[in-house]
Amino acid sequence: MASFPLSLFGRKEEQSALPAVEAVLARMVAGGEDPLVLTAAFIDALRPPRRSPADAVARCREMLELLAAQPRYREALSSTVRHLFADREQRRFYTEAGILPNTGFFSELRRKLVHKILPELPDQRDLKDCVHLVFSHPADQRWIDEIPPRDKAVFWDFLSKGSFEEPDAANRITVQFLDSLVILAHRTAAMGLEPELLRVNPRLCTGESPFIALAAEVEQFVAGCRADLLTPEQAVHDERHILVLLEQCRSAVNRASQTAASRGTSMPLTFLIVRLSQHLERLELLVKLMAVRFDPELGEELAKQWSDFLAEVLAGERQRNSLRTYFATLLELVSLRITENASRVGEHYIARDRLEWLGILRAAAGGGFFIAVMALCKLLASSPTRPIFAQGLLNSLIYAAGFAVIHVLHLIVATKQPAMTAATIAATVSQARGHLKDSERLVALIVDTVRSQLAAIAGNVLVALPLAIAIGTAASVNSGHLLPAAKSTALLAEIDPLGNPALLYAGVAGLWLFVAGLVSGYVDNMSAYSDLGARVGRLGWLVKLLGGERAERLGSYLDRNAGGLAGNIFFGFALGMTPAIGKAFGLPLDIRHIAFSAATLGYALSALDWKVPLLTLARCVSGVAMIGLVNLAVSFALALRVALRSRGVQPHEGYALLRPLWRTLLSQPAKFLYPAGK
Repeated sequence: MASFPLSLFGRKEEQSALPAVEAVLARMVAGGEDPLVLTAAFIDALRPPRRSPADAVARCREMLELLAAQPRYREALSSTVRHLFADREQRRFYTEAGILPNTGFFSELRRKLVHKILPELPDQRDLKDCVHLVFSHPADQRWIDEIPPRDKAVFWDFLSKGSFEEPDAANRITVQFLDSLVILAHRTAAMGLEPELLRVNPRLCTGESPFIALAAEVEQFVAGCRADLLTPEQAVHDERHILVLLEQCRSAVNRASQTAASRGTSMPLTFLIVRLSQHLERLELLVKLMAVRFDPELGEELAKQWSDFLAEVLAGERQRNSLRTYFATLLELVSLRITENASRVGEHYIARDRLEWLGILRAAAGGGFFIAVMALCKLLASSPTRPIFAQGLLNSLIYAAGFAVIHVLHLIVATKQPAMTAATIAATVSQARGHLKDSERLVALIVDTVRSQLAAIAGNVLVALPLAIAIGTAASVNSGHLLPAAKSTALLAEIDPLGNPALLYAGVAGLWLFVAGLVSGYVDNMSAYSDLGARVGRLGWLVKLLGGERAERLGSYLDRNAGGLAGNIFFGFALGMTPAIGKAFGLPLDIRHIAFSAATLGYALSALDWKVPLLTLARCVSGVAMIGLVNLAVSFALALRVALRSRGVQPHEGYALLRPLWRTLLSQPAKFLYPAGK
């Protein structure tokens, strides 16, 4: 073996700065201990005591210098790791570690819950379980990730240059490695024929399936490798055809994923696509690792892939029972489908010119009219003698019916916008390949979004508030005040941000606005996935009742609007039941919504004949404005975070937009209020 370049790390000395590591290596040289115990002790000695990237890199480089200077340590470490593999069951390590199981989403969730409470016992005979015993510290993945790829490549080069004293041990590793290839190929072929996949990619039903062809080719490749163990000079190996078939399988999976984006997806389909992609990646890696035995030039490239594979296995095994990671991985994939539906809807809530801006203003004014009526119905329906949950259910029905009517008439509730427009912004980021390269276009879109939302708020409030005042005044002239003075004073106190937690309750409403957006996107997704419109249009009893043409029109309408109706109805029930739940359980739960708060302010002022202290009035008006700000900020921030994460964009990357947005606000503040041009 060529001498190791000590100057690579900028160090001259030959003595290790890690006595504990050298002590473990000396035990490896002496032999006689279980390779698992020695390997775990080696990692324990190498593990940095502090969570410092520089410390982890320094300790690793000192260890590499020691191995370079001491061939006996290098040979002993290679032999220990090789025997660790040879003496354990390896097949599950290659075929299951870091890969979603075949049990399905909810079965796996149940397993994680059980094992979270009562962890399973690791099997020391299984290499997959040995990962937990060797890397026993929760922070192991972090410091390993900090080690530069070049250092990892040097380490794997050290291990690969060792030799086996027992030829049978080397054969045991190879045989199980080949078995893993066959297992992965057969599982891939089975998943490639799943009905869920064939439904979204019918081309797999015609002609030869690439998944079946892949399994057959892997069988042939493995047979050649097994022959090599007996007669090396007669064996023939060619992995190129397998790699071609792997690309064909990936193309089929990508087509299925794209179809699911437009026709809707389900949790089982999402689970299947992710698991199938993982199997294809693992199969490609193992095939290349086997081929490197016959093509040494691939060694440097595969050293990095092997490091990435072990990092993936370590992360997967360390988080095997992590509910948070499990939900984050799967639900982000499903949220991509949901936010794609929301982003298409969000285009209708963004005005880019004066005509569209006026259209949003008019639609919001219509929404403000219904909000004033809904607020009046809620006030009149309130009764201190009615049971808490009965009152909550009645309020929910009022809200849900009103929001549904607003949606059917294509009017706008201002705070419903953020969940949709945030998804549209995230879709634009995705078009820039997950990076903010085209910041000017994104800044312009955000300015358009802010302007559109301010127009919607103005339309709601400038109609709901005066209409409530007019209704209250007309009622007081004809039949007396709508509300008693004590009730009106209490309503003003609820809006006052200094006298009660109104802003906290506004945040609760913002949370429900965000969830309503997810519900809307999810129902739209499932509507497309299940062909809701076509199925409704063919209902026998509906065709008899309405006729074929009207039934089809109703189905088509539901196909386009099922998500919007579901989201509005959900939001109505969330607004109505949250205060009831808070009162029933003594929790600080309530809601504050800008448009309803404005209407409530109008009814309270008219009932008190405007005999309100000027300071109280100012605090209530400012309270309405701050409630609206919190409504929008909470719902928009949550929706944008989910939409960005679903596209692989970290929220901190959005900080790059703050400076150009601030410059635009200082130089052209009018653009945030009114569109320029026609």
